[in-house]
Amino acid sequence: MSLKINYLGHNSFILNINKKNILTDPFFVKKTHKKRLVPCSNKVNDLPKIDTILISHEHFDSFDIKNTNYLVKEHNPKVIAHQSVLNKIDSSFINNVPIQEYETKTINDICFHAHPAHHPTSFYPLSYKITYKNKSIYFAGDTFLTRDHDNLFSDVMLLPIGGNKTLDLVSSLKIVKKSKPKVVIPMHYNTFEDIKENPEKLKHRLDKDRYKTNPVILDPGRKYNVR
Repeated sequence: MSLKINYLGHNSFILNINKKNILTDPFFVKKTHKKRLVPCSNKVNDLPKIDTILISHEHFDSFDIKNTNYLVKEHNPKVIAHQSVLNKIDSSFINNVPIQEYETKTINDICFHAHPAHHPTSFYPLSYKITYKNKSIYFAGDTFLTRDHDNLFSDVMLLPIGGNKTLDLVSSLKIVKKSKPKVVIPMHYNTFEDIKENPEKLKHRLDKDRYKTNPVILDPGRKYNVR
């Protein structure tokens, strides 16, 4: 699988798989009720063609409603999310792809498998394993450790490390040590004061323990090609 990962910031990535662009947890706004310390690397009107939008849950920093509606209008993407999220989107029924825990939806030969997430302040949080041609990437969204993480294996994992009602660095390390992905990319850190974390600690811990997982630290706007 040729996978190109473009980190926009926080939980937002553009995953280019099979020449299709998948946007995770859109969050573009600068001004929120919490001071955003690290802005999104891209303006919403500067994005490439978005084919699919993948949303983990309804919180403002994972579901920027205004800009999601802009993308729906301009790019006509499929939107994969729980129905409670889709109800808030100005999208035709044909483009809404409702999904629940343990369901799989296939779009453009790419499989999206929804896993439970444990994020207490969310109504119906999800995480996703995305598979194409026997290669996979796990997008955790916002979640604490769950039973699924005992048997959830992917080539690439996108994991929070900032904590505050989701995985912190230590918890993400536990997942990496059990799952042994080829690549782990940290997310959901340093955007706000209450999720500050140094991602170099992740690299140091994995290097120290001689794990074969490659920790890739991306600043917003940086890209990484998975071979």
